[in-house]
Amino acid sequence: MKGNRCFIFTILLFFALLSSSTVYAQNLTYPFLVWDGKVYEVSEVVLLDEKIGNFIGKVNAKPNDASGNYYGNASNTFAIGTKYYEISEISMSDAIAVENENGQFIQADYAQKATEQPMSMLQKGIVNASIIAILILILGVRYGLKRTKTREIN
Repeated sequence: MKGNRCFIFTILLFFALLSSSTVYAQNLTYPFLVWDGKVYEVSEVVLLDEKIGNFIGKVNAKPNDASGNYYGNASNTFAIGTKYYEISEISMSDAIAVENENGQFIQADYAQKATEQPMSMLQKGIVNASIIAILILILGVRYGLKRTKTREIN
C-alpha cells in the first residue's frame, strides 16, 4: 500500500513539474516569432538577398490558439519549417531575418525576452530526472513485491 502511495505521489509530482513551466504567448497580437529564447516582432521591412547571413534555425511550433502556449522556435505568423537567418551587420540581439512563403526575407526586430519554455525543461534534465526516478520507484516496488512473495514461500 505504501508503495502505491509513493508511486501515485511521484506521478503527480511529475505532472506538476511539467505544468509549472507553462508558457503564454503573452497575448501577443502582433506577428511574432521566437528564436533562442527571444521574441521578435515581424516588421514589414523586406531585406535584399545580399544582407542575409547564415541560417540560424526554423519555426518548429505554433502557439496553441486557445491557450497561447508555445515552446521552442514558435511563430503565430509563419508555418512550421520557415527558416530564420542572420542579417549582415546587425546583431542577432537586435534583429533576425525570416523567409516568407514568397522567398522574400523579412526583418524581425527584437521585442522582449521569451518566458521559460517547456521544452527547455528537457535540456535542464528535470523531466529526464523525473522519468528516471519513476523507473527506479517502479523497479523498487517490483523488487519489494518479489521479496515479500519469497518470504511467504519460505
